[in-house]
Amino acid sequence: MYVFGEIDKSSTIIESNIVNYTQNLTTASNGIQSVKVLSGSTNNNYWSSLNTLFYSSGSPVYGNELKFTAPTANFSLNPTRGTQYLTKYHGYTTSSVVTIPSQYYGEKIKEGSFQFTDLTKSDKTGTINPIIKDDGKGNLYSTNAYHSQSNTAASSSDNYVGNIFYDKGLVVITETGSWSGSVDYSDLAEANYKLKFDSSNTITTHEYSVTLLPNEYNLTTNYSIRNVLTTNSEPLTLSTSTLAREFTGSAFQPYITTINLYQQGDYDTPVIQATLPRPIRKSDKINTRFKIKLDI
Repeated sequence: MYVFGEIDKSSTIIESNIVNYTQNLTTASNGIQSVKVLSGSTNNNYWSSLNTLFYSSGSPVYGNELKFTAPTANFSLNPTRGTQYLTKYHGYTTSSVVTIPSQYYGEKIKEGSFQFTDLTKSDKTGTINPIIKDDGKGNLYSTNAYHSQSNTAASSSDNYVGNIFYDKGLVVITETGSWSGSVDYSDLAEANYKLKFDSSNTITTHEYSVTLLPNEYNLTTNYSIRNVLTTNSEPLTLSTSTLAREFTGSAFQPYITTINLYQQGDYDTPVIQATLPRPIRKSDKINTRFKIKLDI
């Protein structure tokens, strides 16, 4: 009877897939915080940290120096890096920062899925709340602002009101202008608001193929099919028992319920245990193949 067998490594498949999950959060959600930042005054340490990490080239002068999204040795002559516009952080010294813990966004916030809704502020009619979305490139804009900087689309660079850093869970609202006649962008994220976005996680799937040949694993040591010898009163063991009559015929084949995978050379504790959804009868006529998938 075979006890251990080799896995056919040539049939092992490893693939990665990105899984998204929609998160709906509020100010009451654990870990969600918002901070009002004012350069040179209130929470200046926040302003300085954000500037160093995301907005400046490392120069101690906060003015019109070159901007980029992350520290790098290659400075661009363009004030934007890629299509993320960062110039308004220095244009306005006041910012509202919303922090999202990684327990919600995973590896990153999916581009183009973020939406911020302020539940405290509204227009003069009291029926419309400010909504801010991302454009999929790290820029924030309002989808229902009463005031815009141009006649172009709401998501144009003229109407950007801040930035989102997807892999850090940071939302920075930098525009201090008016969202409506009664609400400024600097007034947002002060009290109740809600956040909606898709989290992104990479799931790596390992698929192992286990093939049983007709002449393998055709016996069982399961005590449930054994009877105690009538001449022995000792506890039930292999040496003090025998197969029950109904399991001694040539038609009997064991059923497989569990497959254990072991580390090479260590056969004491399985590293993976696969429990089958139902018992599978082992065939002594054809090969039997099991595919085991493990998501990490």
